[in-house]
Amino acid sequence: MTWSSHKNDERNTRTPTGPVFYNSKNKLSVLFQCHGSIWPKVFPWCFANIVFMIVLTLLESNYNVNFIGESPLGHKFLGLIVSFLIVYRVSSALSRYLLYQNHLTTLLMQTRELVQKAIVFSRRNKNNDQAAKEWRSEIAYRCLLVTRTTAAIAEYPVSKIAAYEIPELSAQELEFCTPDHAFMRHAEIPYGKGLDSFRVPLKVAQLLRETICSQEERLTHPMIIHQEMSLLASVDQFLNGYYGIRSLMMTPVPFPLIQMAHTMGLLYVYTLPLVFLKDTNGNLIEDCFNIFMLTYGFVGLILVSEELDDPFGDDANDLDVTAYAGFAADDVVIMIHDADGVQWADALRYKMNENVSKPINETTGLLPTSSEGLTKNKSIHLSNRQSRQSIPDWML
Repeated sequence: MTWSSHKNDERNTRTPTGPVFYNSKNKLSVLFQCHGSIWPKVFPWCFANIVFMIVLTLLESNYNVNFIGESPLGHKFLGLIVSFLIVYRVSSALSRYLLYQNHLTTLLMQTRELVQKAIVFSRRNKNNDQAAKEWRSEIAYRCLLVTRTTAAIAEYPVSKIAAYEIPELSAQELEFCTPDHAFMRHAEIPYGKGLDSFRVPLKVAQLLRETICSQEERLTHPMIIHQEMSLLASVDQFLNGYYGIRSLMMTPVPFPLIQMAHTMGLLYVYTLPLVFLKDTNGNLIEDCFNIFMLTYGFVGLILVSEELDDPFGDDANDLDVTAYAGFAADDVVIMIHDADGVQWADALRYKMNENVSKPINETTGLLPTSSEGLTKNKSIHLSNRQSRQSIPDWML
């Protein structure tokens, strides 16, 4: 299933995001791989520092311009402080990256868990009639909508597509999730595309809880209370993942720490030429090489930490949330197929398709007519999908 994404939109034609997979045992591949490398970003900084060193050397040797050299001892102590700041900066950025990853894993795991438990609990009670299949399909659809709207929120800073504008929302869900700006003005509640987007997963989760609680009226043989509570507990864990992502998006790394690391790091790196000017034993080529490597090390780590701070976007090392959510949707479609057959699986695919243009059967609100079913579509091999970069090559 291919979900709509700003990466597939005409307004954004950049390469799909990562993460970048690699073979750490292949040293040459790691050293010279360009995709996902920090080299393109750090090289201009290294080049600028080398040019600065050459200019200072030429001015001193050809025009007898005397520069106040940096004390080597003082520069060593400054290097210790800078090293501590940068290591802490990278460590905190990596911790945030892993937290994002953990919350995303929780969200995707509960997508599969909730649908699977709903299928198992309802079928064990011999609920296999039309009403039960509609209930399971509604659970799956609204469950996928929570995941899809969360993905839209994660990518909103880049895509500028609000969660309530995604094409997967339809009918009751679209009406319920569309913000009522008239009421918000009346109640003096702040609103905007970004703020309204953050409210959409909560609204869909409310509809999902209503569907779960409606099982007593809609199923011929209702589930016992412990099974219903288990489903509601999965929704709670579902939202824990969403709240974790939302919290990290709303609370960046403290600015003073970022400012200190950048200021001290750049000050240290771009005063290196003044230190090497005092080196009477070396030559210009050796000094330029040392300056290049030191600049690459310090500035490169600063740039890496910047990439880790925000793992959602279009950078090569960012997490492709929409693609991962699409993989979870594929699993849910398979579950519905195994439980209720290909027609209901096609109906769910139809609801989650990004370009819904064919009519839906009015009797169920979900099922396409037999002549318009999606089973006639040719299967898409994973190697041809745009999201193939989001998985390692060995899975193809």
